[in-house]
Amino acid sequence: MTTKDDVLLEKMDDELPNFGQRFNAMRHRNHLVDCSFRVDDKVYNCHKLLLSAASPVFEAMFYGALAEKQTVKISDIRAGVFERMLDFVYTGQIDFDIILHIEEVLELYYCAQKYMIDSLHKLCVNFFGNNIKPNNVLKILDIAYKMNLEDIIFSCLCVLKHFLTSGMSLSNIILESNHHLSKSCVDLILEDNYEVKDNIICMLRAWCITECEQNRLEISSDTLKTVLQDIELSEKLKDTIVDCSFTSFQPVATGDKYRWTPIQRIHYKAVRPLIIGDEMSFEASISCNRFIVLKSLTINSRLIPQLQPNDVRRDTYVENVTVEISSKFNNKVNPVYRKLHMICDAVFNSSLEIKLDNELVLFPDIAYVVRMKWGPESLGYEYPRGILSSYGKCKQFRVNFSENIYLETDGSILSGIICDLYK
Repeated sequence: MTTKDDVLLEKMDDELPNFGQRFNAMRHRNHLVDCSFRVDDKVYNCHKLLLSAASPVFEAMFYGALAEKQTVKISDIRAGVFERMLDFVYTGQIDFDIILHIEEVLELYYCAQKYMIDSLHKLCVNFFGNNIKPNNVLKILDIAYKMNLEDIIFSCLCVLKHFLTSGMSLSNIILESNHHLSKSCVDLILEDNYEVKDNIICMLRAWCITECEQNRLEISSDTLKTVLQDIELSEKLKDTIVDCSFTSFQPVATGDKYRWTPIQRIHYKAVRPLIIGDEMSFEASISCNRFIVLKSLTINSRLIPQLQPNDVRRDTYVENVTVEISSKFNNKVNPVYRKLHMICDAVFNSSLEIKLDNELVLFPDIAYVVRMKWGPESLGYEYPRGILSSYGKCKQFRVNFSENIYLETDGSILSGIICDLYK
């Protein structure tokens, strides 16, 4: 079986135009090597002159007053990463696309720092600048913090601050990630982002849940308090995180009035109406990118029924509908609201506001299933459905809507919500 070394040797004389490639082929061939490194169980033979030209640390190691005369043992770098660094020293090139795990790039950055290889250091910094995303920023920050990689820590904190202040929630990433943030890294995030209260509350609660799961603790108020004990937070905010439920928050008032915001979906076209009897309930889900306080649901009201010759025409009716709202995350459904609503003087073929008995705080990036159920007294009545937009938004937040239906063309009767931003 032909190895990488065999291929390099075959090409060395005729097909390697680059001197770096030729030198690297000599290293793989163990030709004229004069120093060696032991990393894990592997030994790498190299050339002192080439290493010294790339790194002042290697120059001092091999030509300084305390020059190494034996095999140098490396205990803080993995063999694969060390070899990747050697390839860069010899060829001046590195292909980040073939690196599968972000940890390896962080270790490579650590190598560049340790051996003062400025060109590799700059390439790694540029890589992170272009590749820090919402789904990896916390992992990169945590690992960089443990390795004391200051440039990467600073870059991550800047990006993280942008994500949080722009309303992006990272709670789902914490809950679903295989990498769990260290407590010291959580403190670091709080130092720089303490003023972003809604996202911080959500992020810390998610972190507390994963901390309990990591330590196989039952998730309860007592365990959450224990987990938060050493976190640098005010007691009031800790109590908020521990006790927060779907109904314990209050919307932010301006003067004596709340700034309730109607979030309406765009109507594209009408489809077959919902007929009570064919279906006795309707289900949809909503989610948002910020903490919001839900005040009301807006749905389509009944179509005017067909009148018999002796019937008296009415413009209004009495609506009786049970509203159930549940949170759904990781296939766990948690009921948060259930109430029978009776609305007098509901107008036919119009928009109907179902005002909840108590406002609900909706957590960012969690799906809330909204179900409306009708009793037998509503049999035969029709509610207009339409194909509606999948989201509605204002300047401060966005609300996503979806219907729990098999065919998207069945449409929806949920035309929007009325809510307020929780700050």
